[in-house]
Formats: sequence, C-alpha cells, structure tokens
Amino acid sequence: MSDLLIRALCRPLAIRIVAATTGGLCAEAAWRHRTSPAVTCALGRGLTAGLLLSTLTTGGERVTIQLQGDGPLGGLTVDAYDDGDVRGYAHQPRAWAGRLMDRRQRLQGLLGREGVVHVTRDIGLRDRYQGQVRLGTGEVDEDIEAYLRESEQIPSALGCEVVLDSAGQVRAAGGFLAQVLPGGNVDRIREAQHGLRTGVLYDLLAAQPAVSAEAIAGALLPGLEFEVLGSRPLRFRCRCSRDRVEGMLRTLSALDLSEMAAEGKAEVTCNYCNEVYLVEGEVLLRLLDEIGPKEKN
Repeated sequence: MSDLLIRALCRPLAIRIVAATTGGLCAEAAWRHRTSPAVTCALGRGLTAGLLLSTLTTGGERVTIQLQGDGPLGGLTVDAYDDGDVRGYAHQPRAWAGRLMDRRQRLQGLLGREGVVHVTRDIGLRDRYQGQVRLGTGEVDEDIEAYLRESEQIPSALGCEVVLDSAGQVRAAGGFLAQVLPGGNVDRIREAQHGLRTGVLYDLLAAQPAVSAEAIAGALLPGLEFEVLGSRPLRFRCRCSRDRVEGMLRTLSALDLSEMAAEGKAEVTCNYCNEVYLVEGEVLLRLLDEIGPKEKN
C-alpha cells in the first residue's frame, strides 16, 4: 500500500482530522541516511508529523520543524510540503546504534529533555510564521503536539509511530492529528491524546502493517463519523538538484572556488537526502569565471 494522507472533518463535534500512512517514506529516509534503528524511529516520527502539519492551511504551505536537544541525537530537521513531499535528516544518524527497537520504545534519552522545538510555516506570503517552545518529553511527536497547544494555542492530539522488525527495518509507520475547531468538543481530543500515549496507534500498525489512513482515524476516534475532504500520496523527495548545487557554489569566494578547481573536482552532499553531487573541474572554472567580474566590481 502506498503512503497516503487524508484530511477529514467531524462536523457535529467540530474536529479537524488528519491521518497518514508513511511506512514507505520512512524506510527511504532510513536507507538514504543509514540511520540506526532508534534514529529511524525518531526521524520517522518527525517526517510524519511534518506532513500532518503541512496540510492545515488552504494550500501552498511549507512547514520546517527543527528539534534540538541535549541527547546523543543532537536534533532533527524536517521540511514538509502540502503536496505530500517531505525530506529531513538527523544530526547524528548512528546514535544509539546498538539498541533494538522491535517494540514500542521511549526516545526521550535519544533526543534529550533540554532543548527546543522550532516551527516555521511558509504559506507563500512575505512574512513567515515562526514559533518555538521548549522540549518537554523528548519523544518528538509529543513535543510537536505541545508546540501546537502552547505556541499556536490549538487543543490538539498528535501522535506518530514507526514499527520496526528485529533487523531494524521499517515494517509500518503512520500518524494522526486531531484539532478542535471553535466550539468543538475538547473531550474527544483528550481521549485521542490518551489513546496515542497508551500505544493505540503503535499496536494498530504492528498488527496491521497495511492499515489505511481511514482506519487510523477510526481507531483514535472510535465511534465518530467523519467526512473525508481529500487525500494525497506521500513520498520522501528532496528539492535539491545539480542546478541548485551550482547556485550554492556561486555564493563562495573566488579563493574557495580556485582551491576546489585546483583539486580537479568538488563533492557536495545534500544534508536532507544524502545525495552526493560531483562537480567537475571544468564546471568549477566556469563558475569562477562567472563570479570573477562581480568580485572585481
């Protein structure tokens, strides 16, 4: 089953719902970054949460989540787009390398308890919305939920889980977000929070790796009827390209480019997707010629 996100609404209780299956994109992120099993779980939670948040406005939104902590992971950075694309990386991808994660685990020792959650929303306007809160639990999804409550002041239930096998490979992953709209039923949000914290989502994914996004929403809000407003496929996809790499190199000084050209090549690695771009010496010389007149002026 392909990764999929749904947006839904329970009109009688005024609750907005987003649910997603993300096993494929979490597996690709783990493969690209060669993450340890523990970091696979943390990064998967972050990627899934970013996708859930990027659907909350009318369109064209990009959400960047940065978590920084005092644990061995160091932090996570995630970019999610409302078209279903997401990318991200962990600062220390091999942290906790020796630990098995073939059951639901607590990650607070990995990320740490001291640090911040920083969220930037870019909806294509001149100004970007930015908010920041302190880490609370170090569980990634719980701290992003706390950001929604504290910074954006919206009662929310958010949870993301990654299920691994005994070899540390991704079996399934998914996420859920429910938010109360003005005049909505806050008690059902609290019930969903309790279900997420007690492992309802993890148990569902572990028992049914091919579970649908609709089934995830139904499990966290049992007995609730909701209307699916739309869906979109999800994928791990970076926006880097050779043209962008050359554009970045143009920002370097002539001295830096000269040193690279003297070595005959340069290798540039994208943090977000770990793709390596080889820039040949003749390209470096061309870029040096292009920026030379600018520096002289």
